[in-house]
Amino acid sequence: MSIHCQKCAKELKEGAKFCASCGTEVKTASPEKEVPAQSNTGNNIPDKSTAIIKCGNCEYIGPAEKNRSLAASILAWICVCFAPLITILYFVATHKYRCPKCKSTFLGVKNKDGVFTGQRGGATRWVFIIIILLVGIAIIGILSSVVLASLNTARQKGADAAVKANLASLRTEGLLYEDSINLTLDFVIISER
Repeated sequence: MSIHCQKCAKELKEGAKFCASCGTEVKTASPEKEVPAQSNTGNNIPDKSTAIIKCGNCEYIGPAEKNRSLAASILAWICVCFAPLITILYFVATHKYRCPKCKSTFLGVKNKDGVFTGQRGGATRWVFIIIILLVGIAIIGILSSVVLASLNTARQKGADAAVKANLASLRTEGLLYEDSINLTLDFVIISER
């Protein structure tokens, strides 16, 4: 029969008085009943703030260890101001808990009914809806900028074509005016003779 630390759930050597990894005093139980590791405080009362997990990798059952670091969570929330998609992706892609023994995130979390359910990445349905909306808005923004840029180019080409048409019209009118002046001068010269 192996004995585990009540705080960190590490396997202890037989006859050890303190845990080698966390330094917690080992409380021995009677040989017929082993004390399960259920809380981070070292006593037998489960801590309400810690989730009870069942690891699918090493079959550990006990309190969970948080998987997300405080620094990474703070950085993700700072990113919400200028890049909300990064924050959403961080909380969707990372699991909330991990096994304290093998550091696996392949585990079941005990719900209110006492049933172990699969751990999701911390995201719910509304998070995926927000992601889809943000991606849709980004696509619409990119397409509208492309359309507005091509519309501006077409507007400029239209203005250039109008100027060319006006210049061609002026040239034609100038030639007609020159012909009419030459004709009147020819008529005046002929009539004077």
